[in-house]
Amino acid sequence: MKTLDLKKELKYLYQPSAKKVELISVPHLQFAMIDGAIEKGKAPGTSPGFEDATRAVYSIAYTLKFMLKKRKANAIDYPVMALERLWWVEDGSFDITIQDNWFYTLMILQPAVITRNIFAEGLAEIKKKKGDRPALSRLRLANFEEGLCA
Repeated sequence: MKTLDLKKELKYLYQPSAKKVELISVPHLQFAMIDGAIEKGKAPGTSPGFEDATRAVYSIAYTLKFMLKKRKANAIDYPVMALERLWWVEDGSFDITIQDNWFYTLMILQPAVITRNIFAEGLAEIKKKKGDRPALSRLRLANFEEGLCA
Protein backbone atom coordinates (compact mmCIF):
# COMPACT_ATOMS: atom_id res chain seq x y z
CA MET A 1 0.00 0.00 0.00
CA LYS A 2 1.30 3.42 -0.97
CA THR A 3 1.25 6.09 1.75
CA LEU A 4 0.97 9.80 1.07
CA ASP A 5 2.35 11.92 3.89
CA LEU A 6 0.50 15.17 3.22
CA LYS A 7 1.33 16.57 6.65
CA LYS A 8 5.05 16.10 6.04
CA GLU A 9 4.92 17.17 2.38
CA LEU A 10 3.04 20.37 3.23
CA LYS A 11 4.62 21.04 6.63
CA TYR A 12 5.78 24.48 5.45
CA LEU A 13 2.10 25.44 5.06
CA TYR A 14 0.55 23.74 8.08
CA GLN A 15 3.33 24.11 10.66
CA PRO A 16 5.25 27.30 9.91
CA SER A 17 7.91 28.64 12.23
CA ALA A 18 6.54 30.28 15.37
CA LYS A 19 9.73 32.29 15.73
CA LYS A 20 9.66 34.40 12.59
CA VAL A 21 7.18 35.77 10.08
CA GLU A 22 7.75 34.50 6.56
CA LEU A 23 6.10 35.28 3.26
CA ILE A 24 4.97 32.18 1.39
CA SER A 25 2.90 31.54 -1.66
CA VAL A 26 0.23 28.95 -0.92
CA PRO A 27 -0.19 26.96 -4.14
CA HIS A 28 -3.23 25.72 -6.00
CA LEU A 29 -4.59 22.85 -3.83
CA GLN A 30 -7.66 20.60 -4.04
CA PHE A 31 -10.28 20.59 -1.29
CA ALA A 32 -13.58 19.00 -0.35
CA MET A 33 -15.63 22.17 0.22
CA ILE A 34 -19.05 23.35 1.37
CA ASP A 35 -20.48 26.86 1.59
CA GLY A 36 -23.07 28.22 3.97
CA ALA A 37 -24.27 31.08 6.15
CA ILE A 38 -24.89 31.37 9.87
CA GLU A 39 -28.63 31.61 10.55
CA LYS A 40 -30.12 34.78 12.05
CA GLY A 41 -29.91 34.77 15.82
CA LYS A 42 -27.22 32.06 15.82
CA ALA A 43 -23.43 31.82 16.02
CA PRO A 44 -21.10 29.18 14.58
CA GLY A 45 -21.32 27.19 17.83
CA THR A 46 -25.14 27.20 17.86
CA SER A 47 -25.91 27.06 14.13
CA PRO A 48 -27.59 23.79 13.01
CA GLY A 49 -26.57 24.52 9.40
CA PHE A 50 -22.93 25.02 10.35
CA GLU A 51 -22.98 21.78 12.35
CA ASP A 52 -24.52 19.87 9.42
CA ALA A 53 -21.99 21.38 6.98
CA THR A 54 -19.11 20.40 9.27
CA ARG A 55 -20.46 16.87 9.55
CA ALA A 56 -20.85 16.63 5.76
CA VAL A 57 -17.31 17.77 4.93
CA TYR A 58 -15.79 15.37 7.48
CA SER A 59 -18.00 12.55 6.16
CA ILE A 60 -16.73 12.96 2.61
CA ALA A 61 -13.10 13.34 3.75
CA TYR A 62 -13.13 10.11 5.76
CA THR A 63 -15.18 8.21 3.17
CA LEU A 64 -12.67 9.10 0.43
CA LYS A 65 -9.71 8.16 2.62
CA PHE A 66 -11.11 4.71 3.39
CA MET A 67 -12.30 4.12 -0.18
CA LEU A 68 -8.74 4.53 -1.41
CA LYS A 69 -7.22 2.61 1.48
CA LYS A 70 -9.51 -0.40 0.90
CA ARG A 71 -9.00 -0.60 -2.89
CA LYS A 72 -7.76 -3.99 -4.04
CA ALA A 73 -5.44 -2.46 -6.64
CA ASN A 74 -3.32 0.61 -6.03
CA ALA A 75 -4.44 1.11 -2.43
CA ILE A 76 -3.37 4.45 -0.97
CA ASP A 77 -3.41 5.67 2.60
CA TYR A 78 -3.16 9.29 3.65
CA PRO A 79 -4.11 11.41 6.68
CA VAL A 80 -7.35 13.34 6.77
CA MET A 81 -6.15 16.91 6.99
CA ALA A 82 -7.41 19.61 9.34
CA LEU A 83 -10.68 21.44 8.77
CA GLU A 84 -10.04 24.89 7.32
CA ARG A 85 -12.54 27.76 7.20
CA LEU A 86 -12.98 30.93 5.18
CA TRP A 87 -15.21 33.59 6.77
CA TRP A 88 -16.69 36.78 5.32
CA VAL A 89 -19.59 39.22 5.55
CA GLU A 90 -21.42 40.58 2.53
CA ASP A 91 -22.97 43.70 4.04
CA GLY A 92 -19.60 45.27 4.86
CA SER A 93 -20.30 45.36 8.60
CA PHE A 94 -17.96 42.99 10.38
CA ASP A 95 -18.40 42.90 14.14
CA ILE A 96 -16.99 39.93 16.06
CA THR A 97 -19.95 40.06 18.45
CA ILE A 98 -22.52 39.82 15.64
CA GLN A 99 -22.10 36.42 14.02
CA ASP A 100 -25.41 35.90 12.26
CA ASN A 101 -24.28 37.80 9.16
CA TRP A 102 -21.26 35.55 8.60
CA PHE A 103 -20.82 33.39 5.50
CA TYR A 104 -18.36 30.51 5.35
CA THR A 105 -16.61 27.93 3.26
CA LEU A 106 -15.49 24.82 5.13
CA MET A 107 -12.76 22.81 3.44
CA ILE A 108 -10.50 19.81 3.94
CA LEU A 109 -7.45 19.31 1.72
CA GLN A 110 -7.66 16.31 -0.62
CA PRO A 111 -4.74 14.61 -2.37
CA ALA A 112 -4.46 15.01 -6.14
CA VAL A 113 -5.39 11.33 -6.57
CA ILE A 114 -9.00 12.19 -5.68
CA THR A 115 -10.79 12.80 -8.98
CA ARG A 116 -14.29 14.12 -9.60
CA ASN A 117 -15.43 10.54 -10.29
CA ILE A 118 -13.96 9.23 -7.02
CA PHE A 119 -15.55 12.18 -5.19
CA ALA A 120 -18.96 11.40 -6.74
CA GLU A 121 -18.56 7.73 -5.79
CA GLY A 122 -17.77 8.70 -2.20
CA LEU A 123 -20.77 11.02 -2.05
CA ALA A 124 -23.04 8.24 -3.33
CA GLU A 125 -21.65 5.90 -0.65
CA ILE A 126 -22.44 8.40 2.12
CA LYS A 127 -25.99 8.93 0.83
CA LYS A 128 -26.50 5.15 0.66
CA LYS A 129 -25.29 4.64 4.25
CA LYS A 130 -26.64 7.76 5.99
CA GLY A 131 -29.39 9.09 3.74
CA ASP A 132 -29.45 12.20 1.61
CA ARG A 133 -29.05 15.13 4.04
CA PRO A 134 -29.38 18.65 2.57
CA ALA A 135 -25.73 19.57 3.22
CA LEU A 136 -24.50 16.67 1.09
CA SER A 137 -25.87 18.30 -2.07
CA ARG A 138 -23.68 21.37 -1.36
CA LEU A 139 -20.42 19.43 -1.14
CA ARG A 140 -17.98 19.92 -3.97
CA LEU A 141 -14.42 19.08 -4.96
CA ALA A 142 -12.72 22.32 -5.95
CA ASN A 143 -9.35 23.96 -6.22
CA PHE A 144 -8.32 26.91 -4.11
CA GLU A 145 -5.19 29.03 -4.29
CA GLU A 146 -4.55 31.27 -1.30
CA GLY A 147 -1.59 32.97 -2.93
CA LEU A 148 0.80 35.21 -1.00
CA CYS A 149 0.45 34.90 2.79
CA ALA A 150 2.44 35.88 5.87
